[in-house]
Amino acid sequence: MVSDWADLPPEAQIELLSRRLTRAERALEDAETMLDQRMRELDRANRDLRQRESELVERLDIENQKLLNAQRLAELATIYVEHGRHFTASANFAVLLGYPEGTIISKKRLGEAIHPLDRKRFTSVARNAFASLEPDRDHTFQHRILRPDGEVRWLDWHVRRESTPVEDQFVVFATARDVTESRTNARRVRALQLRAERRVKELDRLTDALRLAQAETGRALEKRNRFISEMAHRIRTPMGGLTGAMELLVQRYPGDELANRGLDAADNLAAIADQLITTADETGTRQREDRPVPVSVPTTEFTALRTADGQAPKILLAEDTESNAFVITQLVEIMGGEVTAVTNGRDAVDAIRNGDFDAVLMDVMMPIMTGEEATLAIRALPGPQARVPIIGISAHSLQAERESLLTAGMSQCLVKPIRRDALDAALRAALSADSAQAGETALFDIEVFLEAFLVLPPSFREKMLHAFRKDLRKNGEKLVSAILASDDELTDRLAHSLKGICLNVGAVAMVTQLGEIRSAPVDQRESLVDPLQNTIAASLAACDDLYGERVAHAQ
Repeated sequence: MVSDWADLPPEAQIELLSRRLTRAERALEDAETMLDQRMRELDRANRDLRQRESELVERLDIENQKLLNAQRLAELATIYVEHGRHFTASANFAVLLGYPEGTIISKKRLGEAIHPLDRKRFTSVARNAFASLEPDRDHTFQHRILRPDGEVRWLDWHVRRESTPVEDQFVVFATARDVTESRTNARRVRALQLRAERRVKELDRLTDALRLAQAETGRALEKRNRFISEMAHRIRTPMGGLTGAMELLVQRYPGDELANRGLDAADNLAAIADQLITTADETGTRQREDRPVPVSVPTTEFTALRTADGQAPKILLAEDTESNAFVITQLVEIMGGEVTAVTNGRDAVDAIRNGDFDAVLMDVMMPIMTGEEATLAIRALPGPQARVPIIGISAHSLQAERESLLTAGMSQCLVKPIRRDALDAALRAALSADSAQAGETALFDIEVFLEAFLVLPPSFREKMLHAFRKDLRKNGEKLVSAILASDDELTDRLAHSLKGICLNVGAVAMVTQLGEIRSAPVDQRESLVDPLQNTIAASLAACDDLYGERVAHAQ
């Protein structure tokens, strides 16, 4: 290469060197340009960095100020401790300890602020913080402080000892918060809780005492009512026989003044017995029927009783008192019925099981089997015998007893002494194919229906009718939906509510239907939906008919 360079003429060597120098100068210029550009970029970066540092410092100051304000509002303060080296407390610590704002809090000043009763414990915790506290976990404790003005406050500490990369070196972060008010409030709440617990215990004790008193009162009331019921039966049963006998005399000897006077005297005596029984029942649980005592026998002529096919009705009479059985038998025969008499409930069930009767007159108080027990047994019979109309005959006029009898399956209830007009209305209602019987039990207890409406002022009766129709229809629809949805709890609740509505107006067919629904197994209730809807429709129609015939024009 050297030999090649030496062989070149001087002019060629100079030209070649010139070219190399030009390229070197150009490269130097490029490098200087690039260096200048890099310097300018670095200058801009430095200016940006300084700007960002300034913004960051300003933002940090703002955040620190916000943190200090937040700590001041929350009565919080923080400390930072390095083992054996550094101790720093936040600016709010001075205010927390009761010193003027800006006071520097040192370890010594912090120790002096601790309440004398807690100073030993606090010193022990502080001294052993680096050795005894488990690292990297939060630890809490509380103690009192005594401010310079003598006020005692409570501080709640959250302390955390964090490990560092250097062995046996730790730092401690702690947050202190004034919890004096919260402790005071907690004590007040606890005092209220203790007071409430004592009151609840006292209430439980009083409730138990009240329950015992109610049970004792209930037993006494039951015993008293049982005595009144027995006395009512003993008084009204012979009174019914006397009144019935006098009415028979009037029927056989119309216009006879002596017979009419005898009937008036029997009615007045029955009214006095009613008043005595009502006065004896001072509990207010008994509801007496205010039946007016007629001064003479009505002269209305009664048409003979007939079944739907025009035959004389076959009536089963269950009555253990011979005089009452005689009187009722005579009254029914005068009205055109054929009577078969038995003297107890068991014989009545056997007679219905083996015979064919259009209606039953069932005394309530009978030996061997009561009228209510006999009614339940009849309703449990298979076939059409279970649907025979049953008219209860009771010496009592307790509403609770009437509801119990209707729930058991009776169609209506009559109270002794029985008058011919009431007996005639009850039998006609039981035998009527239009409004009371449609091959099944009576839809309404006529006596209860009339009583429910006629006790009201005429201006309120139609409102009562609309309210009953609305309640029956609305609750009936809800009950059907509940049954189809298999909602057993709602079904029982609606059936119970609807039963009370129907008992108020004597809708006995609905009461019977609701009793069947409540007693039926859950998986069989859906099969009773169609009968329920039919009974609701029939009851609504019968209600309108009865109201139009018996109530609408009554004064």
